[in-house]
Amino acid sequence: MNAIKKFSAGAWVTCAVVILSLASLIAYLVNVSAAGYFQGANVHNLVLMVAAAAVLEAAAVALGWVRMPETVSQLVTGLCQIAAPVLLMACLINLIAARAEGLGFIYFSNADVILEVQTPENLSSATGTIVNMVLLGVAGITGIVSAFFGLKKK
Repeated sequence: MNAIKKFSAGAWVTCAVVILSLASLIAYLVNVSAAGYFQGANVHNLVLMVAAAAVLEAAAVALGWVRMPETVSQLVTGLCQIAAPVLLMACLINLIAARAEGLGFIYFSNADVILEVQTPENLSSATGTIVNMVLLGVAGITGIVSAFFGLKKK
């Protein structure tokens, strides 16, 4: 409890990145497993990369409390805080690349097939994908912002 009182704004923002990353991971897993257009359409290494980003951000906060030389601590936490948003943005780019054609097919089909394509399951699947993209984007941007804050109160 004493360590939580010593959290700086940067540590709280970094914890928010962990929560947003895990929320985007849950949204992805629900979207891939639920019925609809994107059911079973896995994106290569997305789960691994989002989990790694969450672990890196959590490690950045945890390393702030490990006794080591200050320069080493700042270097390692800085690397963690830089690598995590890079992974999250790479996940976002991969997800957009994998889902763009399907989203275009669902939302912008011609009038002949639109009634067959825009079923409730497909629209729900498309909405889940958009939510996943937004969560990854917000997590990535929040991760970028968190890199500019210190993790310990002085």
